[in-house]
Amino acid sequence: MKKPERHAAKQAWRMPGADLDRMFTLVREVGQVELKFTVADASFEAVRELLGLGAERVRNVYYLDTPDLTLRRHGVLVRVRGGERPNDSVVKLRPINPDRVPAAMRRCDDFTVEVDVTPDSFICSGALKQRLSRTAVDRAVRGRTPLRTLFSDEQIALLDSRRHGLPAVDDLDALGPVEVHRTRPRDGEPGCGLELQEWTYPDGSQLLEVSTRCTAADLLQTAVRAKALLDQHGIRQAGPCPTKADTTLDYFTRQ
Repeated sequence: MKKPERHAAKQAWRMPGADLDRMFTLVREVGQVELKFTVADASFEAVRELLGLGAERVRNVYYLDTPDLTLRRHGVLVRVRGGERPNDSVVKLRPINPDRVPAAMRRCDDFTVEVDVTPDSFICSGALKQRLSRTAVDRAVRGRTPLRTLFSDEQIALLDSRRHGLPAVDDLDALGPVEVHRTRPRDGEPGCGLELQEWTYPDGSQLLEVSTRCTAADLLQTAVRAKALLDQHGIRQAGPCPTKADTTLDYFTRQ
């Protein structure tokens, strides 16, 4: 990384220089990035004023795991989403080495490899998603249909690749729901291209995250521009940034 680029990167990220170099190397290999900023509690209202008007989706999110989070310890996240839009399920391996993704999985149209980047850290993950009918998640979490009906054979195979000898899908707990509001400003409005997610837990506590997706070539410019916009509007970032998945799993296993 050239000196001007390294200087710009240090404005957007709090990582040491060696970690920045490793991140950019990984991002160039993978190509796709999701850039995430967790908002500090004191800036909730400011970020809502900036990004809270626009097209909105409301979803109910559950993660599937055991009470002692066996899947997470083996680098697996299993998430289902119900609510207003078509339901979906995701099996995600995190972290994943992009060089070791099986060829058959690479050829699957619904399998994506992406680097999640926060101001403090980065991690590569591989995810396989399946769209579901509108009421599929609600029926399964209420016990009317087996949880395994939410997943394709390919998703089960991906799950099995990391959980040999671990509980079957139907033996997992549905941890949730979390009510999630996703808002994207309209074209021409400040923050266009960014997304605000508000995760509200049963006790009323919240996690707010600003995110955007970009290519490896656009990462530095996108990160600097997003950070400058947040700073301009006095929106502080939480640090270190917790992930939505880890926050949710920890919340429901503490109850």
